[in-house]
Amino acid sequence: MSAQTRLNEALPESQQRLSHLATTLATHGYIVGDVIGQGTYAVVKKAYWTKFKRTVAIKIMSKTNAGETFLQKCLPRELDAIRNLRHENIIHYYEVIETTMRVYISMRYAEHGTLLSLIRKQGHLPEVRARRYYRQLLAALEYIHTAGYAHRDIKLENMVLDGNDRLKLIDFGFACRARVADAPVLSKTFCGSHAYASPELLRFKPYDPVHADIWASGVVLYSLLYGKLPFSNEKQKINRGVIFPSNVTVTREVQCLLKQLFLPVEKRITWPELGRSLWFFIELEDESPGQTEWPQPAPDGVAEPSAAKRSKLDNKA
Repeated sequence: MSAQTRLNEALPESQQRLSHLATTLATHGYIVGDVIGQGTYAVVKKAYWTKFKRTVAIKIMSKTNAGETFLQKCLPRELDAIRNLRHENIIHYYEVIETTMRVYISMRYAEHGTLLSLIRKQGHLPEVRARRYYRQLLAALEYIHTAGYAHRDIKLENMVLDGNDRLKLIDFGFACRARVADAPVLSKTFCGSHAYASPELLRFKPYDPVHADIWASGVVLYSLLYGKLPFSNEKQKINRGVIFPSNVTVTREVQCLLKQLFLPVEKRITWPELGRSLWFFIELEDESPGQTEWPQPAPDGVAEPSAAKRSKLDNKA
């Protein structure tokens, strides 16, 4: 009997799982650090990738703890999306490692954390900064929708900021194909967070996920501007409409856009009109003319893979 086998038998099961996890990632050159995020079926850890000498985030999903729906629908859809979607406002995925027990997704580490953390610290953002982030979110969404996908979990927690303060969309666990041959593919399942869900989604009938993404983006914009969610229940979404707090001053143009975003699905603003909103073209206080775009991030000296790669190991990690 080998020393490693004797050690594994002596360790409690939970410690064995951690040992297998560390061994698998170490084999691929990762030194695993602290937990930086956690969900129902996954945990995200900070790690150092010795192969490219950079800090990364690794999403670790347990196959044994996940249900059949997750394994048969959500996980394949997520892997399909991250392999095919590449955009400057989508987090860069490096590789996917799959074993008999887990799936590991290695991605770029966002140094400045989530938009939710930012709002919790600052309360709300100046309109000029909120517009910059929202423009970047729309750039990612338009690209995703044009490519025939929908995200289906747009929320502050799923947007992070890199070292250059550039927004990156993350977590494609609920992503799905939304267009086939330019025809919409209706979703039949409730996805995402209730606070960001559009009225048609909450009726639990087939809905167009592209329009649901656009509604959710409006919830993000409102939250950035006012530091709170626009609605507390479904009745407010349908009957009351959006109300703007008087303690925060914003332009009429952004209020007009928000009203268009929070309309019933048949009247809601969509592409390409959304990107042409007057709000994106007016000059805001503390913003110099011609400086509406955030500079590109400086290259980090490491060539990034053209697509997320996948490795499969025949072990129990």
